Amino acid sequence: MADIDFRDLTRRVLEETDRLVRRYGSRLAGSEAGRAVARELADRMEGFCDRVEMEEFEARPASFYAYTKILPLAYALGLGSLFLVRGLYLLPALGIAGGIALMVSQFAVYGRLGDGLFPARTCVNVEGVVEPEGEAEYELLLSGHHDSAPVARIYSGPFQKYYALAIFAPYPFFLLEFGLLISRAAGWIREIPGGWTAALLAGFPFAAAYFLMIDTRSGSPGAGDNLAASVLCVEIARELAARKRDLLRRTRVRVLSFDAEEAGLRGSAAYLRSRAGEIRERPAYMLNFDSLYDAAHLQALDRDVNGFVRLSREVARDAAECLRAEGYEARVYSMVFGGGGTDAAEAARAGIAATSVIAMPTAVVREGLVYHTPRDTVSAVGSDAVEACLRLAARYAERVESGGARGGSAPLG
Repeated sequence: MADIDFRDLTRRVLEETDRLVRRYGSRLAGSEAGRAVARELADRMEGFCDRVEMEEFEARPASFYAYTKILPLAYALGLGSLFLVRGLYLLPALGIAGGIALMVSQFAVYGRLGDGLFPARTCVNVEGVVEPEGEAEYELLLSGHHDSAPVARIYSGPFQKYYALAIFAPYPFFLLEFGLLISRAAGWIREIPGGWTAALLAGFPFAAAYFLMIDTRSGSPGAGDNLAASVLCVEIARELAARKRDLLRRTRVRVLSFDAEEAGLRGSAAYLRSRAGEIRERPAYMLNFDSLYDAAHLQALDRDVNGFVRLSREVARDAAECLRAEGYEARVYSMVFGGGGTDAAEAARAGIAATSVIAMPTAVVREGLVYHTPRDTVSAVGSDAVEACLRLAARYAERVESGGARGGSAPLG
């Protein structure tokens, strides 16, 4: 590992990321731009991988953000039914109930409720496999995602510091209106008390802001979240492949770039449905990389998907130790509710020991966010964070190769 020029490697990662972003722009899940970038990544893998595969799968990205439109529309319809055209109480009540159910399934736990109601898109994952010098005894998965997120207006405007308030503030109003609609439909109340009327009207600006919060038709450049991570995985795997006799005598490396991560982790879920059994034939470890902005905020996750999915604490600790050994401050961190999820969660659900390494602040109140905005260009990606993760991947590969990595997935059977 000492002969790897990590500074030059970092430069190559950033230059290639910049080239792809400039050429293809945003890459919403299932877009032609996303497929084109996947092909370019596959072409780079062909130069050093023993086999490369682009795997298509079907996803329904619109389902992941639908609740952000359904709930405000149902709220507006509910106001009209309560104060203007009386009697249409059940329709908006069903809209609110359905919107909250979608939010809980799609966002809170990254489920699939309602997927069939939305149009299908063809997405594509990329896998490159570097076989070891000898027989494979371990599996090491290095992953990122090449799709980019729809633009979140709340992160782009003057109130980004209070984005958590914008996300959760409308829900007391949604629930209040739902209760009043059901009460009116059941005949439990005849008129809306004046104070509740004022509260419902006060909630309308919050509902309107919620509707406008995500621009589902416009994608961010997605350099830091998360194309740089996919390019990073390709480039460090190239270096490992060139040093098989020293670093990969018995470790198989899988280089992965997923589509549709920003649409509920659909890409990693599709990949692991078809590959988990094969991967778990031997101890397996996954390092997923995401949001590489600032090495001062390096964190290895031990919980994911808003805190609901347990990742491998052993792999997270090993990753943090490897980063510290390279001179970086790093901590093990549990994702909190509202933080979303990463592709490591799908690996964990498939029984693979995994962590995600991120490099961005995670405080509830924070400023300077660029991810999910038009500002997510290569200039926002931290070269220090990229170099740290390149060093981590190489050092962790050494640890796996030596048999010293902790918490590997138990082989099937």
